[in-house]
Amino acid sequence: MGAGGRQGGRARRRAFGLLAAVLIAGSAVGCGGGSSGAGADGKIHLTMWQQWGGGHEEAELQSIIDQYEKLHPNVTITQTPVTNNAKILAAITGGNPPDIVDLGNSLSLGAWATSGAVTPLTSMLQAAHVNLPVFNARALDGMKVGGTIYALPFQSFDAALLYNKKLFAQAGLQPPTTLEQLNADAAKLTKVNSSGQISQLGFAPNYPSAAQGQTCPLESYGWLFGGQWFNSAGKATPLNPANVAALQWEQHFYTQFGAQKVSNFLSSAGAYLTGGDPFESGKLAMMFDGPWTEQYALANNPAIAKDVGVVKLPAPASNPQGTGTTFLDSNPQFIPAGSKNTQAAFDFIEWETTTPSVTATFANTVANVPQLAKVPAFSLQKDPLFQLYVTEAATPQAHTWTLSSTSSAYGTDICQAEQSALLSGTSAQSALNSVVSNLAQH
Repeated sequence: MGAGGRQGGRARRRAFGLLAAVLIAGSAVGCGGGSSGAGADGKIHLTMWQQWGGGHEEAELQSIIDQYEKLHPNVTITQTPVTNNAKILAAITGGNPPDIVDLGNSLSLGAWATSGAVTPLTSMLQAAHVNLPVFNARALDGMKVGGTIYALPFQSFDAALLYNKKLFAQAGLQPPTTLEQLNADAAKLTKVNSSGQISQLGFAPNYPSAAQGQTCPLESYGWLFGGQWFNSAGKATPLNPANVAALQWEQHFYTQFGAQKVSNFLSSAGAYLTGGDPFESGKLAMMFDGPWTEQYALANNPAIAKDVGVVKLPAPASNPQGTGTTFLDSNPQFIPAGSKNTQAAFDFIEWETTTPSVTATFANTVANVPQLAKVPAFSLQKDPLFQLYVTEAATPQAHTWTLSSTSSAYGTDICQAEQSALLSGTSAQSALNSVVSNLAQH
């Protein structure tokens, strides 16, 4: 999910650094409800701030709201794109919150919930007898803080290894099944021009990254190597040896081909999810990214789209059970503390997130993974590429981020450590040591 929201749907994965937890430490949550409440017409008027932005996503969301209002004629819902998290938090702490917030990712949820800015849903879920197993268990886990459910997921997103089938065929290669094979393929698929600059790159481990509004892949790579970022007690473990090994693995791509040359190659390409980006322009052979990539390629560069293939991210030969490792996040639907219409807001988000037909239609629109275990058939399901993402989202290899008061700042620090190691040549151990130091200050 992009750090600036999802304007036009261009960014769909969690990006570390949306809002550091320190921004809300000690915030006093107001109890006002703004302009929401029953109007002169006797109807309940709900306000919803959403981070889908505009375009076809907003239109589809409005269609969902229209369905709900038809079923509940005593309720009207006004949705507004608000992609600035600081604005959302200011409204809550200022006592003038919307009734419903649709966040682009879960990152801020931990800090906001622990500060009292979010209404816990457990008692309302129990009172409504909501059958929680209808959700993908991992998607629902990503909405919990300290075991308490603070939001309901609506659309999930994960990542896999996309590859350019044409480039692989030209090189006489098959998609990799181990990380060692990926390394070898990346070297064979990298080309340097007469001036010594990279003209084609086999794999860039940190693209797309937070700079493109996405998560830093080191999170997933740590899990891929068998590491963990938190222990069973929820304590951060950045120096887990497998996490260090994962960052060292990323570093070898930069040292092998030259950090400045790799940076120059990526920076000279077009913007992410446009026809000129490294992958869509046919110059990047492999990329760790989500199912929306194919859909954007179809719109931007159909000639490239037919060459897009996908396989599970291969694991090191020493950790084969890690194959298919990915992060998994969802779009939290939550009720801010201070909403005047808590029950009415809950009724809507419960209906929105548990109605299979609504989930299927929206998933087809935005190329995200349904948060429900079972949904009606939709056209995108026929695409084997998309279906791989759906399948892996329900496996043990799909990992969610542990949410806490400091989990946002922790994620930001991991991103910064990754960048320092790759671009500045800082050792992996030293880079992650800095994360430990920062944790002590959060």
